[in-house]
Amino acid sequence: MATTWLADAEPETCWAHRAWPDFAALPQKESAVVVLPLHGLADHGASRPLDVEELLGGALLRRAVEQVKAHFVVRVLPPLRFLPASGTGGFFEVDPETAHDLVAEMAASVKAAGFHKLVFLNTSSVNEPFVATAALDARAGSGLRTYVIHTRLLGLDPARHKSDDVAPFAAHLAKLLTEIRGHLAPPPSVFAADEPAPPVVPATIFPACRSRYLPAFTSLQLAAVSGNKDGLVIVPTGAIEQHGPHLPVGVDAILGQVLLDAALRRLPPDFPVFVAPPVTCGKSIEHREYAGTVSLSTKTLRRLVLAVAEQISALGLRRLALLNTHGGNSAVLASVLREIKESLGLEAFLLRPGHAPDLGAQEAAWGFHAGEWETSLMLACAPELVRMDRAAGEYPARLDDPGELRPEDAPATFAWMTQDLSRNGVMGDPTLATREKGARWLSIAAETLTSRILQLSGK
Repeated sequence: MATTWLADAEPETCWAHRAWPDFAALPQKESAVVVLPLHGLADHGASRPLDVEELLGGALLRRAVEQVKAHFVVRVLPPLRFLPASGTGGFFEVDPETAHDLVAEMAASVKAAGFHKLVFLNTSSVNEPFVATAALDARAGSGLRTYVIHTRLLGLDPARHKSDDVAPFAAHLAKLLTEIRGHLAPPPSVFAADEPAPPVVPATIFPACRSRYLPAFTSLQLAAVSGNKDGLVIVPTGAIEQHGPHLPVGVDAILGQVLLDAALRRLPPDFPVFVAPPVTCGKSIEHREYAGTVSLSTKTLRRLVLAVAEQISALGLRRLALLNTHGGNSAVLASVLREIKESLGLEAFLLRPGHAPDLGAQEAAWGFHAGEWETSLMLACAPELVRMDRAAGEYPARLDDPGELRPEDAPATFAWMTQDLSRNGVMGDPTLATREKGARWLSIAAETLTSRILQLSGK
């Protein structure tokens, strides 16, 4: 199965592809460059998709990073697609307060991972004032050194650029990233080339299901589906958080897109199911002590999902489903679904993969994070990102433990942070995982998800 990556990015430098010990042990973090791409979704003409900024900006950044990655450490975060309302034909926009909080919380996670420099790469000319303000606020709030690069000032304005060729601008961007790396940085003693790199992974431009992805539509295509009251819009919600020393931090977001793509491929091409921009980061506060975790607050996650629902309602689509692959989001999303139903009058549902694999009793009860299930799925869809030589199991409880107090699913529970339950971030036994189990479980989970989508659509 071809993995659907979280963006069109240079694979070796993707933040979401690394495990938490890779962030904790990374040399020269004081001069490493972390990049947050910001891409608006807007009507740029009847022949161009709404996400043309991401298509051009992602390709530009990938080419530039390929030129510098051997000389210094670069990490590229999943792109931020939810920007402030511009009043110029934008889609899936959020209010300025939510946008500022999104950036501030992502910046705080970058700082918590031990980095010092964050670059805002902005492709949206109408949001240049917002990005400048957000960068300054992040500098003051998190203590990061923050930098802003507007692609318009490189000569690449996606709103006006009529070609797919970004090569002429990539060398300029690479030069700017190199200058930022040297700004107020100590002399280099260790280079990125000395850091063990994961194998090069062939990337599929996000998402594989572009025929159903609303931001990939032109304004004319979007108008054709607007008002389709039988159409179901799926909003993927995941997380970027530690998954032990053997799995990348992007597990939840990656698996959500893998499962969704596999399920959608089982539907007839003309079946009225569409996909909204994914909420890639989630509420992962319990994992915040582990480097690489990018966590949103309850308030920000709630407002972000509501903003997506409001856009769906504005398009005249009346049915929405949240496909959630991160347990830490569940309580927030359950509350938001009620708000969506009551305030917007939409039919709203929660989708989960829904497959209970044939695990042993101990693993089924207490293997709920980075254990046999998730590790097997990742071995099936992205084996290049799995380090089984690092896999080690830990359980937060045992079936034969005395008493009734437990971290989950018990008469008495306690609020926990991951370090309360596990040393390495794992809750389960990943050493039981195999690629064969993962392939079988992915197929069953995709079939289950397809059936649930058909059921919600009354088919």
